[in-house]
Amino acid sequence: MVPEVDTPVRSLTVMWDGTMVVAANNRGTCYVWRLLRGKQTMTEFEPLHKLQAHNGHILKCLLSPANKYLATASSDKTVKIWNVDGFKLEKVLTGHQRWVWDCVFSVDGEFLVTASSDMTARLWSMPAGKEVKVYQGHHKATVCCALHD
Repeated sequence: MVPEVDTPVRSLTVMWDGTMVVAANNRGTCYVWRLLRGKQTMTEFEPLHKLQAHNGHILKCLLSPANKYLATASSDKTVKIWNVDGFKLEKVLTGHQRWVWDCVFSVDGEFLVTASSDMTARLWSMPAGKEVKVYQGHHKATVCCALHD
């Protein structure tokens, strides 16, 4: 499973029910496979989609808990939200001033938290596609985030 030779896969996410996997690379491309459980111990990967999501590195890709959205965080300072049904772009979250390194969905999928080199973390409303809160105070890049809701 090597989508592009000599291009590192930066992030990988698996659908909560184990039926799909998405790999994102340094060229801004996401590769989507359906996971087929064979009769053997090996899982088969059926290519589903190739998504040119960003013009820069994708630093994180993440499927939402309800398997509705794919979030891609990028060196282009944006997070894009894709509808998993057809991989159509639904929202572009803008506001960070530097690379967006990480993102995490709330357990109900209503919110997304992002972490950026601009020394902030941001809380976003998924239905509105708008920033709800900016968390400031770090003196260095914020490169990861987590929720315990």
